[in-house]
Amino acid sequence: MLHVQNRELVVPGQLIAEGGYRVYEGAFREGKQVYASVVGLADLHGQDIRIIPLQGRYIPKRGDVVIGVVVDSHYSGWILDMNSPYTGNLFVSDLLQRKVDLVREDINQYLSMGDVVVAKVKDVDERMRVLLEAGEPGMGRVEGGKLVKISPTKVPRVIGRKGSMLNTLQDVGECRLRVGQNGQIMIWGRNPRMINAVVEALLMIEREAHTSGLTDRVHLMLEKMKSEGGE
Repeated sequence: MLHVQNRELVVPGQLIAEGGYRVYEGAFREGKQVYASVVGLADLHGQDIRIIPLQGRYIPKRGDVVIGVVVDSHYSGWILDMNSPYTGNLFVSDLLQRKVDLVREDINQYLSMGDVVVAKVKDVDERMRVLLEAGEPGMGRVEGGKLVKISPTKVPRVIGRKGSMLNTLQDVGECRLRVGQNGQIMIWGRNPRMINAVVEALLMIEREAHTSGLTDRVHLMLEKMKSEGGE
């Protein structure tokens, strides 16, 4: 039995449902009762219950794909700002996926201060020390593009159900996006006007993530920007 409606705003401790529901992020179970653990929107689909948070910083989890910026280096790697209270440590061997002779090789040839990097969270220990890796295809140093930062809690809204919002941003916006779970997003495109339009769309999603019909409004906004650019 559900006690709230889909997309309803809920607060920590509020009763969401009773029964054999599957409980995911933002909710917890006590016996047969399911409660919200964060301020957010109830996301109810079939037997699945999750709460989409409206606020909060990014907390790294193993397996997350993030986009970070190099802010420091050390003898065997780099420190990345991940739009989080915690920084990420990327060793050169986890970037290149091979052993590196640190005496003979200058690791500065691979990454420099300010470089943007797509990486995966390899491990997070009990002291919240974050280890990154970037050897998979499509990871590593980012070439070109524009970096946009939004609240990490709004990332699910940027992607949308079955990728609907992300497809709209890319298809109508004529750009390619890479979305990090930490709220940092890279945008590539040939038309600077449409890149800026996609940035505005992302900020709109961040502001209005709690509202319905958002994908349609983003679609109309991008179409308008596109048509105005063609006049």
